Amino acid sequence: MLALFARHARLHFASFCLLALGACGGASTQPTSDPQPSATVNATNALRFTPTPVRITVGGTVTFTFGSVEHDLFFDNAPDGAPASITAPTSNTSVTRTFDRAGTFVFNCHIHPGMSGTVIVQ
Repeated sequence: MLALFARHARLHFASFCLLALGACGGASTQPTSDPQPSATVNATNALRFTPTPVRITVGGTVTFTFGSVEHDLFFDNAPDGAPASITAPTSNTSVTRTFDRAGTFVFNCHIHPGMSGTVIVQ
């Protein structure tokens, strides 16, 4: 009887481990899409940039679209070749920036601390 119990316990444990491994395999913090020649990033009323990160090719453009809430956009600590920052007022407008160099460009809204996004140029 004890041997039967031990066998079932091992089977249940093995099943649990397989399920746990499968659940851990799907999450990724890296963007999965291929770089595109252009992208659009929205500055939302919920104080978020979306989508982020975006991937574009060298020489590609990103259009930053601003709704009714005013934001700004600064490439703080970005590598050389970062495009010009976008200063306020920005409500109800769109601004396009070209990225001529490869790199990872983090941008922030100085009006709303903690609101940030990333452009990856490949």
